[in-house]
Amino acid sequence: MIESAQLICEQENRKALMKLSCEPDPEIAEGLIVRLSGNLETNGATQLWNDISTRAGRDTRFFIFDFSDVHIVTSAGIGTLVRLLVRLRGFGGSLAICGCSGKICDVFGIVMLKEILQVCDSEDEARARLQAAAG
Repeated sequence: MIESAQLICEQENRKALMKLSCEPDPEIAEGLIVRLSGNLETNGATQLWNDISTRAGRDTRFFIFDFSDVHIVTSAGIGTLVRLLVRLRGFGGSLAICGCSGKICDVFGIVMLKEILQVCDSEDEARARLQAAAG
């Protein structure tokens, strides 16, 4: 019984981890596409900041976050995104988010950050917004 409870706990912990992959944006010279998977909560937000904040700079000023496989976003995750946006704006950059579930889009709307974080319906729309910001 204890072994089975431990196995379930380990499986839940694996689900809670935030995974991310990054690739250069083929259409934005200083752009990066970040594909997230998992839960953007306290631990995921810390991991996101540690992995991504050092990449934000003069050479990488525009980030597209693909939330297609994100299940939960908490205030910690939202705070990390706002913090990253502030850093990017310091370099003349910005970020956009795409692929959100209806539930996650509602969260961004409730906290009135849907426009500020440029929550878009598709990756193409996110890219177009960032290209417009790039001038």
